[in-house]
Formats: sequence, C-alpha cells, structure tokens
Amino acid sequence: MSTTPAGPLRSPWLNRVAAELWGRESFRMVPDLVLTEPPTGSPSRPLAGGPRVAFLGFPSDYSLAILLALLAEPVELVGLVTSPGAHPVVAGDNALAQVARHLAVPLLRVEAINRPPSLQALEALGADLFLVASFNQILHARALELGRLGWLNVHPSLLPAYRGPEPVYWAIVNDERETGVTYQRMARAIDLGPAMWQGREPIRPDDTNGTLTRRLSALAARALPDVLRRAVEGDPGVPLDPAAGSYHTSVGHRRLEEAGSAAAAARWVRAGNPNMPAAALVDGAPQLVLEARILPHGSVEGGDRRLHFGDGELVLVRTTPRSG
Repeated sequence: MSTTPAGPLRSPWLNRVAAELWGRESFRMVPDLVLTEPPTGSPSRPLAGGPRVAFLGFPSDYSLAILLALLAEPVELVGLVTSPGAHPVVAGDNALAQVARHLAVPLLRVEAINRPPSLQALEALGADLFLVASFNQILHARALELGRLGWLNVHPSLLPAYRGPEPVYWAIVNDERETGVTYQRMARAIDLGPAMWQGREPIRPDDTNGTLTRRLSALAARALPDVLRRAVEGDPGVPLDPAAGSYHTSVGHRRLEEAGSAAAAARWVRAGNPNMPAAALVDGAPQLVLEARILPHGSVEGGDRRLHFGDGELVLVRTTPRSG
C-alpha cells in the first residue's frame, strides 16, 4: 500500500511525506491534517520552462495527494490557496502551511475569493494555471479569468453525476457499483465545467469512504501528467449535460435509527467513515458508529448493541462516544 502514484518529488522530506500518506489504507477529507515530521532540507528547483501553477485545496489527505502529484511534475508551484472557513486547523500551521514553508511559496488563506483583495493576491501569484482539489467557495467570472491556461478542478465522481461536496459519500449510500474521477475546466456552475479526463473505479462491497477516497486519489494522481499536458495544449474539454447528472448536498452525523433498512444503515456507516460517522443511541448515550454488520433476525452473535430493521439486525461492532 505504500507505493506512491507519482515519481520522485523535490526533496527527501517530500518523499517521506508521500510515503507516509500512501502508506495509509484510508484517506480523510477532513481539513485538519498536520504533518508529524516538520519540514527539513532544501527542495530542488523545478525544470525551467514549465507552466506556473497555483494550487487550491485544504490540509486533507485528498488535497495533499493531488498536491504531491503536482510536485512530481515539471511545473513551477507559485503558491497555495486555501479557505480558512472550512475548519479551525486551516488557520494554523497545517500540512499546506508546512509544504508552503518548505517550498518557500506564498500560502493565501482567502475568506472571500471573489472580493478585490483576494483577486489581487491571486493575480500577484502570476500563475498560468490554477489547479483545484477540494475547495468550498464558488468562483465568479473575474476569478475564472485569471491564468492564461485557466482553472482545472479534480472531482471524485463521474461528472455530471454526483456534483456537490460529498460525492464519495453519496455514491456509497446510493449503492452504486462504480464511481470515478473527473478533471474539468472550471465554470461558474458548480461542477459543470467541460470534462478533460475521466477515470472509473469499482466500488467494493466493503468500501468505506476512506478506502474508496484513497483509490480515487491514486487514480487522480496517476492521471495528472496527462491532464497537465492537455491543459498546456489548450484542450477545451467536453461539455457536460446537467440534465444527465445529479447534485447532492453535505450531510452530518446521520441517525441510523432513521434508515429505512439494515442494508441502508450499513451503507450509511461505511459512507460516513472516517469523515462524518453515522450516529446511534447505545444504552441511552449518543455514539458514533465506526463499524457495523448485518445479521439475520434472532441471531445471537454480536452481542446486544444492535438496531432492528425489517430486513435484519444491524450490530454495532465498533463505536465511540459522540461529543457536542
């Protein structure tokens, strides 16, 4: 599991960061990642002549995976951009701040990306291309005009299906057999810019959000060199049909008692882990459910921590107290 999808990076420290990241079996989307090893050494400079790229994302496993793949390419990273409203950790010394410091590039924490001060800061980066891997602000026309090569977004679904902020969650909840990754030219409509590349990935019966996100991140990382080449060549992408797709909103800690069946509740558990686990009452106390399995009615296995549904019983295998 430790093999990285990208080639050698720009310093021994970045290579160790990549090895640690790809050594995990599960990836989180929560933007609270702080690298355990502080930056050391000096990075090598990229090859001359490559495009100047600014990266927008969060300190999460998913964003870091795409950023590290970018740093394996012959591009000049001119800055990192993030959104402090996403999580308190974004305002501190997180993974993106650590990488920015190591590479001696600006880190912009923009609260309102379409306002003049933010636009001026983005323009000052002098980027040819903006690459987005998870971001929570909608870009308006003025922002999208920046960069001679435009804006690219990498989205973990087969767009236009599962537009919106939680595509991996909803693909598992809806019992899909397949999902994928889309690189697209960005437009003002959410996740509806022309698609430049798509790759497919099966959803396994035991996939959690974390295991599936890891494979989708690897798929996206491997595709990035080809996508960058297409962007430099001016590939406009293929327009998407919004009528053929779907949009799903964010979710919180969904109550398993509200699921319509044991099968649905089990999918809620897998889809919620590790980012936003489903919840249930256990001995009168709220718990987050990290693992569950379905047993037939009347089964004596698994103890008495279970929820009863028409199609079976959901045994709560592993839980943790819910705080707040």
